[in-house]
Amino acid sequence: MINQAPKPQPLRLDSESEEEQRRAAAPVLAWGWLQRTLRSGEAAIKLEKSGFGSESAPLLRSALEHSIRLVWADAGEGKLVEVAMLSKKDTSKRLLAAQHEGWTFNDALADQLQQYIDAPTDDFKNLWDLTRLKHAIDKSPREIKDRLKSMYLAWIIYTAASHPSIDSAEPYVNKNPGSSYLDLLSAARPRPAEDCAATSILALIGASYGYSRLTGLEGYFTPALQIILDRYRNYFTDSV
Repeated sequence: MINQAPKPQPLRLDSESEEEQRRAAAPVLAWGWLQRTLRSGEAAIKLEKSGFGSESAPLLRSALEHSIRLVWADAGEGKLVEVAMLSKKDTSKRLLAAQHEGWTFNDALADQLQQYIDAPTDDFKNLWDLTRLKHAIDKSPREIKDRLKSMYLAWIIYTAASHPSIDSAEPYVNKNPGSSYLDLLSAARPRPAEDCAATSILALIGASYGYSRLTGLEGYFTPALQIILDRYRNYFTDSV
């Protein structure tokens, strides 16, 4: 469905207007986020099939976050590029500041980071708080919040499993019933079958919907998404 979809109408990137350049870049950024959602889910499923389901949490978290951003952008007045630029500026500043003796960037990379820092963002600096996922969701219309609530809940779960936490350690510890001893495992305890696939499907449905709205390709995606939703309706209903 995705890789055979028609591409958005190309927009010129050589406009003198910075606002027009950002508008032209929006479908390109959205396409990259859609592919990241798709491929992160594929990678997580392959890991799960190889016995690394617990270790796939960062990939699922990434798939969900990119999907959430695509759905959110539909209500963000096309400001996904501006918010991405603010985030890139902040990351670049922190990278340059983190350099220390014995670990510095080469001149070309340092210059590139400085260009991101120097990029003009004063016209939309008020969007800074939207670089934080929860703030972006909190400021969304009710319709968008309702679409995102399941994915956001899953994102929180996989965030805890991705960072050093009780959740990330728990799969490698086992307590036998009736025993006061804990077994320390060198491989994670088995997870529910196809857990990665279910999360990946959820993320990809949201990402495809958001991408179609941003690019004006609802005519192609909506019928295809409806077929998928009809096919998995019982699964999602039973899972709620």
